[in-house]
Amino acid sequence: MESYITISEEHRIEYIVEKSRFIATAIPCTTEVEAQAAIARITKEFWDATHNCTAYALGPRQEQQRSSDNGEPSGTAGKPMLEVLKKTGITNTLIVVTRYFGGIKLGAGGLIRAYSHSAAEVIHNAPKTLHAPRQLVAITIDYGLYGAVERYLQDENYYYETNFTDTVTITIYVEPKRLTQLETRLANLTSGQHNWTLLDEKLVALPYTDTSN
Repeated sequence: MESYITISEEHRIEYIVEKSRFIATAIPCTTEVEAQAAIARITKEFWDATHNCTAYALGPRQEQQRSSDNGEPSGTAGKPMLEVLKKTGITNTLIVVTRYFGGIKLGAGGLIRAYSHSAAEVIHNAPKTLHAPRQLVAITIDYGLYGAVERYLQDENYYYETNFTDTVTITIYVEPKRLTQLETRLANLTSGQHNWTLLDEKLVALPYTDTSN
């Protein structure tokens, strides 16, 4: 199981340079059929645009890649957009950048910058999902221990779900390499007064926040 990041929902931004409108739409997709259907939909929506240029990457390692300049000079639109996707590592994502020509030619360099910028902005602003292997662990504790355990899980950025009955059961999604650390810390926090159960390890979808900026 490999970790990878996708966008979680369709997102759109607009960028204007020298009176040309660049409308960038990022769309989640997992197959070429889905990508081509989304391209057809956006092209129909912006039927009167000068160009609808595209790039997409599919698969955990971006194994499938394709781009189109859609009438722009070769290498000035689709390829720069695809390079943005490759650089981010974000996959299962289609970008369509729609251009309405404003009457001023941008030249090859200007087009590359405009399409790259549009792709980068829509990807940066789109909500994202992390798909990653996680070991699921269920712990059961008394209510009196819940506050300390919850604070620890939040401070360490664990994703977890809580079920309240006569006791508290917390299902924690743990990176496999952090499992021993978590077990030791919880034993200290609860003085051993907890029930620890290993569940399945599986690929899960989690909210993702880019902390590099």
